[in-house]
Amino acid sequence: MSQGVIQGSMREAPLPDIIQLVSQGGKSGCFHVQQEAAKARIYLKDGRIIHAVTQSGEGFEALMEVALWLEGTYRFEEILPDVPATITKPNASILMELGRRMDEWRVISQKVPSVNLYPASTLLPGETVQGVNPRESRVLGMATGYYTVSELAELMQKPVLSIAKDLYGLVMAGHVVLKGLRSGKPPVSEVPAKELVPVSTLLGTSGVAAGPVRPASQEEETAIVRIQPPPPAPRTHGFPEKEDPLPETVGGGVASGDLPVAPPKPAPVVVDPQRMVKLMNFTQRIAQAAKLVLPEQHHESVNRLQAKATQQLISGEGPEAVKGLALAISRNAVEAGCDADMVRTLNTQLKALFSSK
Repeated sequence: MSQGVIQGSMREAPLPDIIQLVSQGGKSGCFHVQQEAAKARIYLKDGRIIHAVTQSGEGFEALMEVALWLEGTYRFEEILPDVPATITKPNASILMELGRRMDEWRVISQKVPSVNLYPASTLLPGETVQGVNPRESRVLGMATGYYTVSELAELMQKPVLSIAKDLYGLVMAGHVVLKGLRSGKPPVSEVPAKELVPVSTLLGTSGVAAGPVRPASQEEETAIVRIQPPPPAPRTHGFPEKEDPLPETVGGGVASGDLPVAPPKPAPVVVDPQRMVKLMNFTQRIAQAAKLVLPEQHHESVNRLQAKATQQLISGEGPEAVKGLALAISRNAVEAGCDADMVRTLNTQLKALFSSK
């Protein structure tokens, strides 16, 4: 049986649906997810989500970052993951939360289309607004046009989605506009004055930073940097700075020395994710139809046959796995001693599904 490769676009098939499909097959491997320059890896072991890594962190919150990627691509690579188990929640609750955040972001993104835009307040100096809660008020005070949405979230130590949700309401009320270029100054309350120095004083002529110096004048405050640069992004387990290349297929030449020649690897079967989701849904309809006819003591065997069909779908067998599921359920009913009328009713229901497909 050839190994299946699942790849596609999240616009065509939502990522939670694809992860659920693979997890039901009990697979171990890694989802490589990418949106523009942002990358993530989601690891499964025996169908259970155990770890996630992005360029800014790892674990459950790293997985939730992917909720903001509505137009990314994914590729599932079947491997035995050697990563720590940082995620212990059951798949059902994880995928439900991921889907909920994606739905929420679809609404928010109508007014906050990117976390790389710069929120800027439209209020005049000294002007106050009514009807905003304390958290929105703080976001409004930080919206000077100097930081992006994601940078604001990092500064305020809040999830990006929470800050974007506050900005959504502020944009709707006309208190904030989103700009494509950096402008304004850093919020005064965020950077203490003792940490600000003129660029010329900081770098000097040698390019080496001098000690902390307060700005000499108000004009010099327009060009300031932190005395300590932000720490480098942490090196997280399982996400190297450069993407690890996938192993290439070994050719059929003669190896040098006494080393054995590795056999050629079979070409992977590329699976259309949209088609796979449809086939997966059809297997569920077959199982449900069978359970309506068969007594409850036969339901567990139906579940096992459906799980087997799911693994076959992931491996690239396609419609043959779906047809095989219907035949296996009918054959299993006969072998289990179900009476002839029940088997005829079962077959009629299954044939009706294929007729309306």
